[in-house]
Amino acid sequence: MATKLTSREKNLLLLCVAVLVVMTGMILAKQFLDRRKVAQEKIVSLQRQKMENDGWAKEQPFWEKRRLWLTEKMPNTDSLGRAQGQLLEDIQNDALDWGIIAEQPTLPPLASTPNSSFREVTVSVRLRGDQTTVLSWLATLQSPEKFQAVRELQIEIDSRAREKTPQVICNLTLARWFKPESGV
Repeated sequence: MATKLTSREKNLLLLCVAVLVVMTGMILAKQFLDRRKVAQEKIVSLQRQKMENDGWAKEQPFWEKRRLWLTEKMPNTDSLGRAQGQLLEDIQNDALDWGIIAEQPTLPPLASTPNSSFREVTVSVRLRGDQTTVLSWLATLQSPEKFQAVRELQIEIDSRAREKTPQVICNLTLARWFKPESGV
């Protein structure tokens, strides 16, 4: 047999139900706000990615033109070893033409590049000469048309030189790039 609830018990029961409803509402609201925050962050990230992709799409003709230029102009070689020797010979002859002494040539081992869009050979050499001449010659080495770049460069004043003009010692590593092997 069920007894009737007193008004005080009814008020406590209503209060408990109200607290449960409010707590459930707060938990659901917290979950909703958390999911909303994650969704907004994803929207912002996707909008940023879209803007970046739109920028790349606008630049597509520019990069396509560069890709075609590379395909047309990049030199080809059958042997990287022969190309490395040719690069060393070019450096030594060019330095001699400028009146720069090239010594201690080093042919680093040929390494496969992780980027398959080109193959690379490098040559290291120590140079001695007049500061102005060496710097002027170094400025002529790196160019897109030659497909070569200075990889490493250390220049120091030659304190033991007896000439009146400043002399420098230069350690140079020069790289030259070639088309990738066909079939890659």
